[in-house]
Amino acid sequence: MALFGKFIKKDSTPLSPASVLPAVMKALTEAGYRPVRDAEVRVVYEEEGIFCCFYYSEEEPDFLLVQATFERGAFEEFDDRSLHRACAQISQDKKVSKAYLDEDGDVVVAVETFLFAGVAIDRLALHMSRALGVALASFYDILEELLGRKPAEVDSANYLYVADEDPHP
Repeated sequence: MALFGKFIKKDSTPLSPASVLPAVMKALTEAGYRPVRDAEVRVVYEEEGIFCCFYYSEEEPDFLLVQATFERGAFEEFDDRSLHRACAQISQDKKVSKAYLDEDGDVVVAVETFLFAGVAIDRLALHMSRALGVALASFYDILEELLGRKPAEVDSANYLYVADEDPHP
């Protein structure tokens, strides 16, 4: 529980599901982002040219997810085997992060967590956003290494985001 200790408020107030996405919006805004709540369960914000989405549903009140999704065509220089390899390495090496190819072949990099009563959503959301950034940078590095290039040569702004899909229909 030590890991979560810094996110638990001292008064341990119960989690109010209706307050989760507004707290995420507020934290992102205060951190300098321009988040938009574009769906009942989603908050979208941009991080260095990449659109990222927080998802939270009152149907799953103990679960929070932030992810970035990229169209398969953004990685056309890589075969599926290489993409699966990069996804597996991220999922293995990065705590709370995972990467996978969805049913359409698009690349998804995500950070997810369970929520507990008393969790400071604002601090947790910013921590999750930073963890997603680390996972994305690592994913690009792995792909560049597969091509035999130095990781610094990658330009993450050239990868495309799929914004119109809800991963939890």
